[in-house]
Amino acid sequence: MMKQIFRQKSVIALVVGSLIALPMAFTPISAGAQTYDRYDRKPPYIRKPPTHRHPQRPSRSRDNATGAAIGFGLGLGLSIIEGARRQNEMQQPPASYRPPNTPPPRGGYRPAPRKPSKGVRQPRSPRVTDRIQLPETLRVARAKPRIYSIGDKPWASDTEFVVTLYPGLPDSAVDSFIRDYGLELIERTRIALLDQIVLKLRYPEDMSPREVLDMATDGRVFRAQPDYFYYPSSGEQSAADSPYAGLQYAFDRLGLEQTESEFSGEGVRLAVIDSGIRSEHPALAGAVTSRFSAFDQNEDVQLVPEHGTAVASIIAAQSGMRGMAREVSLLSAQVFRANAQGHMVGDSFDIVKGIDWAVQQGADILNLSFAGGQDDLLQMALIKASEKGLVLVAAAGNEGAEAPVAFPAAYAPVIAVTATDEADALYVFANQGDDVELAAPGVDILVAAGTDGFALQSGTSMATAYISGAVALLLQKEPDLSVEEIKQRLSGSALDLGPQGKDPLFGYGRLDVSRALEGDEAD
Repeated sequence: MMKQIFRQKSVIALVVGSLIALPMAFTPISAGAQTYDRYDRKPPYIRKPPTHRHPQRPSRSRDNATGAAIGFGLGLGLSIIEGARRQNEMQQPPASYRPPNTPPPRGGYRPAPRKPSKGVRQPRSPRVTDRIQLPETLRVARAKPRIYSIGDKPWASDTEFVVTLYPGLPDSAVDSFIRDYGLELIERTRIALLDQIVLKLRYPEDMSPREVLDMATDGRVFRAQPDYFYYPSSGEQSAADSPYAGLQYAFDRLGLEQTESEFSGEGVRLAVIDSGIRSEHPALAGAVTSRFSAFDQNEDVQLVPEHGTAVASIIAAQSGMRGMAREVSLLSAQVFRANAQGHMVGDSFDIVKGIDWAVQQGADILNLSFAGGQDDLLQMALIKASEKGLVLVAAAGNEGAEAPVAFPAAYAPVIAVTATDEADALYVFANQGDDVELAAPGVDILVAAGTDGFALQSGTSMATAYISGAVALLLQKEPDLSVEEIKQRLSGSALDLGPQGKDPLFGYGRLDVSRALEGDEAD
């Protein structure tokens, strides 16, 4: 039944693209009316008479209306069709593929052997751990340039979409817009960062292509788009042995022993945009100073704060393990929930709400340990946040060498982070590409787990938390550093692990916190 509905939506989207691109741009209005006659056999869509539907906009031209229609038809409609096609392709292996007779066992990485120090720093060639056998659903998925797929997980909602209205609209105009088209409103929010109202709406099953076209050209609509999905960028979890001493190799790699007592992130506000933080865990007692949830307590949603708790413990653990910036003020934005398949997922609408809240709370840093596709609404919110002086740090993704850097890490204002192991070898699942900027430990990282336990986790999510913690230490020492100065300090002091200069595996190199705090350039 769901596949039939999805195909029906795809047909409507394709017709809308044709209506917008051809009749409106190159033919008289009468041609569009003739196209509409094809759908007269369907029940008419209930709405108010045209005289009550469109408020006057003094500077709105027909060319602008046509542009909005093109954006809606091609952006919303064709993206749905492209997504359906890509998901179908991911389920079918290529004709040339032959499965191996006996797949090797799955493993996360193999540490590279350490070389004895000779007293002089030698240039390193790029070291990548041996390939492992990927699950079938991941191996046949081939991410295309600038298009990001996460295995067989859906890339966007097939029941909901998002409409952004023009800035400055009063609430009465928003109510009128919803009534005019008989739309089913799921949620609405005003994003102060953008000065815009954003609506989460249910796809109208009985809306004809002409009705969609009318809505796209409405003077109140700024953008309509799919409600994109994002997923936390952490790998499998394994139980840690007790005691935990010696498990946190990251501090040795980052050169933090000499700086532990001097800087702790005090006075810095760091927002973890994630699944929420279990603040009652002993490792995080008192660390969370403010919290937000995108979900109403009465909503029937499953909230699992495991991933956010793990990320937060790397940054600010108080006991049981060592946090990077133990006195930083953590802001917890809960924007991820568990879906019917058990995956943690956050959508465009809720993530932007969490970012907007964090900005209003005076956050200095946003930790974005999740990955997904390109999204204009999220990009616009992050650009605004960066312009306000926030440092944005995001995970590159865990889909392997053939996948490009995921979003939001691939956006220009964001620091894109990859993961390395104890021997500075690249995490085998890490995404690669020119957008990678920094590397940090992210393999077998000790994190808080459950209500009072600890575990080892791997992924670019973990590496992202180390970079965010390092930024907190920098801001404590030098509060007046700009975003660009922080980026230059981190990249200039990083240990170059690959070809000289920036490369698509390690970026500028592995984080060296002690050098960054001292303002030293790497050798």
